[in-house]
Amino acid sequence: MKNISLSTKVLLGVILGILLGLLFGEHVSWLSVFGDIFIGLLQMTVLPYIMFSLIINIGRLSLETGRKLVKYGLYSLLMLLGIGLVWLSVLPLAFPEWGSGSFYSNDFIAEAVPFSVVDLYIPSNPFASLSNNVVPAVVLFSIFVGLGLMKLPNKETLLKPLEVLNEGLNYVNKMIVKITPIGVFSIAAGVMSSLTIDDLSRLQGYLLVYLFAVIMITFVVLPYVISIFTPFSTRIIFKATYSTLITIFATGKIIVVFPQLIDDIKRILESENLGSDQAKSEVDVIMPLAYPFPNLGTFMIFIFVPFAAWYSGHELMLDDFPLFLSSTLLSSFVAPITGLPFSLELLGIPKETFQLFVVSTVLTDRIRVVLGAFHLITLTLLTISATQGILVFKIKKLISAVLVIGVIGSVSILGMNKLLEWNMANIPTNMEILDSFQLISKEQPYTILKEAKRNPKRKWIRENSLSRIKRTKVLRVGFYDNAMPYSYYNSDSNLVGLGIDLMHQLAADLSVDIVFVPIIKGQIINEIKKDYYDIVASDIFLSSGYVEEVLLSKPYLTVTLALVVKKENNDLDEFKTAINLDTFTIAYFEREDIALEFTSFFHSAGVYGMHDLDEFFVQDELPDSISIDAYLTSAERASALTILNDGYKVVNPLPIHMKNSLVFPIAKSAVWNRYIDKWIDYRMQDGTIEKAYKQWILGQEYKKKKPVWSVWDNIIIPKYFSEKDTIK
Repeated sequence: MKNISLSTKVLLGVILGILLGLLFGEHVSWLSVFGDIFIGLLQMTVLPYIMFSLIINIGRLSLETGRKLVKYGLYSLLMLLGIGLVWLSVLPLAFPEWGSGSFYSNDFIAEAVPFSVVDLYIPSNPFASLSNNVVPAVVLFSIFVGLGLMKLPNKETLLKPLEVLNEGLNYVNKMIVKITPIGVFSIAAGVMSSLTIDDLSRLQGYLLVYLFAVIMITFVVLPYVISIFTPFSTRIIFKATYSTLITIFATGKIIVVFPQLIDDIKRILESENLGSDQAKSEVDVIMPLAYPFPNLGTFMIFIFVPFAAWYSGHELMLDDFPLFLSSTLLSSFVAPITGLPFSLELLGIPKETFQLFVVSTVLTDRIRVVLGAFHLITLTLLTISATQGILVFKIKKLISAVLVIGVIGSVSILGMNKLLEWNMANIPTNMEILDSFQLISKEQPYTILKEAKRNPKRKWIRENSLSRIKRTKVLRVGFYDNAMPYSYYNSDSNLVGLGIDLMHQLAADLSVDIVFVPIIKGQIINEIKKDYYDIVASDIFLSSGYVEEVLLSKPYLTVTLALVVKKENNDLDEFKTAINLDTFTIAYFEREDIALEFTSFFHSAGVYGMHDLDEFFVQDELPDSISIDAYLTSAERASALTILNDGYKVVNPLPIHMKNSLVFPIAKSAVWNRYIDKWIDYRMQDGTIEKAYKQWILGQEYKKKKPVWSVWDNIIIPKYFSEKDTIK
């Protein structure tokens, strides 16, 4: 093993870790702890190293050299980001046509966390910035200290001890690097032990396009840029940085091997006889200086934005791209976990798609840092070439680059488009997902009446509703048949939904059968009073109108009011545009009091009571004098309606989030009322209502979590061991 190079050992560690994770799955997830320890050891010296490097090297620079470094570094950065913008513009062509509405997300009511430039870039407390790992603020602090030392006559009194300290930090880092093969082995095993096939299938479009972008830019585009403008050989560059790039891929962090990356670039300079002390000191400045700025690895991660738009059925139009590209430039100054939600919100893309990105980071965090590292290598070599006077321009290389990149890029994008078009045919849309949901509660024997009618089993004298239900062994439930996702018929003609699910649970708790009674539209109060049903299962808002007429249970869900509008209607997206409209009409269903309260924010809004949802989604049978602009309902139901009806979106034009509660209207009976309230309390406590909410509203199908696939659990155990040999 002594004759094997470190880079080979690191590569072997990654491969063996992946194989171990695939072989034993979750059984080796504990190895990730050692990976975290390894990353922590690498990180402990890096930020002080960056700070002291900047102070030492800027302090020793002349003012003229400093200006040249900043100027050429900025030019190089702008050129590289320009290349990134071009790729972000063409890569969305890889996504084929594929529509899918989106489920409700709690992000609809979440307040956006403001991005603080001050906290990120201004070192008001340098020690806090160091302890919290705020790299941009530490870099800015170091730059100012270096500039302050630049003209001091006795600056070497401080700089020489700092240089010795920095060499000590670098030596510590190199000691830790020796255990890199073990560290990356632990990391790879931990990652593979938690990655599921379901995660990969949902993200295949994004992962495929992003992986192509990273490979293309890292191994084709940037090497061409280097060969066009500098004398450096790309073969020597990859040979010098090979081991470091593998470590960066395994750890998912550039900063942990920053000292090695700087040493690699110095070796590249020496290969071309450019390893002067001045050139090396410039490397020590430009690398830490460039690190806090956007790099192509982070920049290209924003291909997730058009992916999220495509995946959720909110395809970006041509006129959206200036906003997309400009927001990417702004957002790339911060971590993707912060910048992406900003871009998604700005472009009106459902923020729940961000959950997919969080899952994808298991892979993309390791891929993007490789491109980010090569971005830093390219930027540094371009800048050093400019300051050292060896910058060149090879026109033949440029023509070759345009032809090669153009052909490879065009063929690859077309190929990915066709591959995804074929592969996405096997992935269900959200409509198919919603249609496939099964009841979580145990299904009870039930009957569905064709039309509403009174309960044939009359109450005995002084008998309450609960006593009659137990005596007759029947629970009568009123429902609307098109109140998705609370009560509706799926493609198999089964009555399902959140409310229906809860009613099966209620019937199971009472040990009774169910009779489902369809509600005649507009007659719910009369039918309850006339003893048509004991309880109503569909989404019924709490309102003063119902409180005065029937008994209502305590709330079992809190919802947010919202509007369903056509996608092209942007006038109702925000309060500032809606308030300036001359007139608009909001439709409602049976709840005029809530509609009037909602429209009280607007002087020009009118309301229209519908008898059927088709009056909004079709509008062919409406009088010529009426034009409906929006339908008022809960955001939870509105999201389901956008899945069912393509071309619509959910908006909230109010300056606040107006909330309401869902309740069960019930037959007048104090005993029955108390029972339902206690039942709601119990089922909230045991998670029944939460499970139903997550499935029917958020679209997270309830099923027992399957272990991560592994060779051990899925092949060896079933094949070589009988069930009695295994420990349950």
